[in-house]
Amino acid sequence: MRNRHFGFAAVGVASAALTLTAFGATAASAAPQAAHSGSTISAGEPTADCGGNPYHLRVLQAIDASPAGKSLTAQNTKYFCGDDDGYFAPVGKAKRFHFAPGAKATLLNGIHQEKVSLTDLLRRVHACKSNGNAVHWPSSCNSQYVITVNKAGAITTISQRYHP
Repeated sequence: MRNRHFGFAAVGVASAALTLTAFGATAASAAPQAAHSGSTISAGEPTADCGGNPYHLRVLQAIDASPAGKSLTAQNTKYFCGDDDGYFAPVGKAKRFHFAPGAKATLLNGIHQEKVSLTDLLRRVHACKSNGNAVHWPSSCNSQYVITVNKAGAITTISQRYHP
């Protein structure tokens, strides 16, 4: 079931990414590579790309947020095949991502989207860095976020990603 990994935000964000692309904005995604035949890695580790990232999402693995709430330290992710479906795993070195003026933020409250200020989202990222139980159910410290960016590479939308 792909829906359980991409959650409710996939359709809206994928549409936003396509819209941005139509207007010339960068909607960079973890581009799929050609599938590798017979390539497997031991259980629990990423396997070969399976045609990957069907919604062309750009997903970040958040690490921390700046105290001033102006940037996010995160790793890019890559889509990998899993036992019953694909998943995003962090790849490469962590780097700082900046936000465009007026960037929109969405956090999860259970499985429901909740529009929040960028400051609230970044506070949660920072709180969850040192304490995985920093927020109470139905909220979570899930640290993967779907983003869209403008031509300059600044984040214009950031949405906490649902996956069980």
